[in-house]
Amino acid sequence: MNSFIRVRDGIRRFVLAREVLMLRIWNFIVAFVGMMVINSNFGYLKNLNHWYVNVAVAAISAFLPMNGAAALLALVLIADLTSLSLQVALIALGFWVVSIIVCAYFRSKNTYNTVVVPLTYSLNCPYVIAMGAGLLRDFKELTSVICGSVFAYYLHIIKINSSTILDETADISVISLLVVQMVQNKMFYIFVIAMVAMFITVYTLRQQSIRMSWLVADVAGVVVEFIIMLVGLIITSQRGEIGSLILANLVVFLVGVFMNYFILDLDYSRIEKVQFEDDDYYYYVAAIPKIRMVDEDKEIKTF
Repeated sequence: MNSFIRVRDGIRRFVLAREVLMLRIWNFIVAFVGMMVINSNFGYLKNLNHWYVNVAVAAISAFLPMNGAAALLALVLIADLTSLSLQVALIALGFWVVSIIVCAYFRSKNTYNTVVVPLTYSLNCPYVIAMGAGLLRDFKELTSVICGSVFAYYLHIIKINSSTILDETADISVISLLVVQMVQNKMFYIFVIAMVAMFITVYTLRQQSIRMSWLVADVAGVVVEFIIMLVGLIITSQRGEIGSLILANLVVFLVGVFMNYFILDLDYSRIEKVQFEDDDYYYYVAAIPKIRMVDEDKEIKTF
C-alpha cells in the first residue's frame, strides 16, 4: 500500500509541475479521439476523414480550453452532417446552440459535456461523464449532462437511420424520425432518467459525512443507473444490449475507483474528533487527515 501511495504522489507531483503541458496533452488526446469517433460513426464529409485532419484539429484544440475544444469538435461534427443532410445538420446545430444557452442560463461551466456525452455514447459508455461530473463538479453541471444526453440520443437516431436518410426514394423526414424514435420512444426517457439518477446519487452521497463516501457514491451510482437501464432494456425488448450494459458499468465503476484513489486521499483509519466553542456555539467536528508519505531520510556514509 505504501509503495502504491508513493507512486501516486509521484505522479501527482509530476503532473502538477507540468500542469499547462499536461492540460494541452489531455486536450489533444480528447480531441483526437473525438475526431476518430466522429469519422467512424459518421464520416460523410470525405475531406475531414483523414488522419492529418484529426491531428490538425487535435493540435488546435490543445491550445484551447476544454470548452473551446468541445465547440470545435461540435462544429466539425455539424459540418460532417451537412454531407448527410442539411436538415440533419441544422437540427444538430439547433440542439447544440440551445444546449449552450440552457447551460449558460443555469450557470453550468462545463459546457463541453454537451459534446463529450455524445462522443462517449458512441463508445457505449456515456455514464462515465455522469459519474465524473457527480464526483468532481457542483449540482449546476446536471444541466450539461442532461443537454449532452439529449444531443447524444439525437445523434444515435441519425446514425442508425443514416441509410434511410441517404435513400432519396424513402418517403421519410428527419422530423418524423425524431417524433417516432425520440419523442415517442420510452428508451430515450429511460436513458435520460438513468443519467440524471446517476449524477444525483453520486453528487449527494459523495458529500455525506460517511466513510469512503466517494466509493459509496461510485457503487450506488452504478447500481442505480444499471437498474434503471436494465428495466428499460427489458421493457423495450432489447435484452441483447444487457451484455454491453454490464461491460459499460464495469468500466464506469473502475473509473470511479481510479478517481477516488488518485484525486481523493483521505485516511479513514485516523479520524479525529475535535470539539471547540465560541461565544454562540459549541462545535463537534470530525477531522479526516489526508494520506501523506514522509520522505525517507537517507544517510550516505563514505568509507
